[in-house]
Amino acid sequence: MLFAVDIGNTNIHVGVFEGEALQSRFLLGSSPCRTADEYAMLMKALLREKGIDAALIDGVVLGSVAPSVTPAVQAALGTLFALPVTVIGPGVKTGFPIRLDDPAELGADLVANAAGVLATRGAPAVILDFGTATTVIALDEKGALQGGAILPGVGMSLQALGNAELLPGVPVDGSVAVLGKNTPDCMRAGVIRGGAMAAAGLAEHYKKLLHLPAKTPLVVSGGFAKAILPYLPAEADHAPDLTLRGLAAIYRLNRKS
Repeated sequence: MLFAVDIGNTNIHVGVFEGEALQSRFLLGSSPCRTADEYAMLMKALLREKGIDAALIDGVVLGSVAPSVTPAVQAALGTLFALPVTVIGPGVKTGFPIRLDDPAELGADLVANAAGVLATRGAPAVILDFGTATTVIALDEKGALQGGAILPGVGMSLQALGNAELLPGVPVDGSVAVLGKNTPDCMRAGVIRGGAMAAAGLAEHYKKLLHLPAKTPLVVSGGFAKAILPYLPAEADHAPDLTLRGLAAIYRLNRKS
């Protein structure tokens, strides 16, 4: 069984795979204040709660965009499983070309998202990830990652607006009118509806720029995906476990190598 760990700025997503099937998943808070022992204890307890025998884990893969958290989690994984950890980064095979000025700059989450799309849906595709930040990346018809854009995420944007004296703190919930009639609704319209329009607009521009087919799929993931999905084009395809599936695909590729 494979233990896949995706460390984000807000949460740590963990998936347990048997073959290519995602058998179980759980969520931890991502905090640099936690020690390796604390992470090990939490992971062990959650495995027990899910009825998974840690002794059956024979592979571990880790992707992280939070360097302050990575060492503690990596040490916890070593304590729990006594296995080498495949860490997404330079030297790890991804299975696709990365057409950036410096491929090493690409975040592990975006690498995993691309690998997940190629493993489950193929190319071309435009991937929209609505997490702490919103990212839009384009895969061409040969599966090469051609680049993309990074925008402030939904939570980050609402928090930034809330710092202004006359703008309240606003939760992400309920339907969002495009024409707000009060301050909270105007904020949600701008951040959620506006965020959806920005991401979808970038996706359409990338299709034209890269001469991709009009029906190139939009694959949507991230913690805020459900809030954004109603305001994206109808063909948007929600892939909630995309990053974990991509980590598993990269692990399998490197094990074969």
